Amino acid sequence: MNRKSFCEKDGIVITYTDNDVCFEDSKTAEAILLTNKGEIIHSNFDVEKNEYFKNYLTQIYQSITAFRNLDALESA
Repeated sequence: MNRKSFCEKDGIVITYTDNDVCFEDSKTAEAILLTNKGEIIHSNFDVEKNEYFKNYLTQIYQSITAFRNLDALESA
């Protein structure tokens, strides 16, 4: 499963697969990997940043789903 790029905002690179979403700080390489439901798979951020990214995921999840749908159309 190839990781796809969603966007970069404020130094945070956001990538996704069918099963997860990753937020990575491009300066420090700290990252959080979340399931589609917002559960933490891996993180080396602190608790406050973890909560921030979990909340941010709920805000952008519809857009990520749209990108996934476009990816599916491209590969069909």
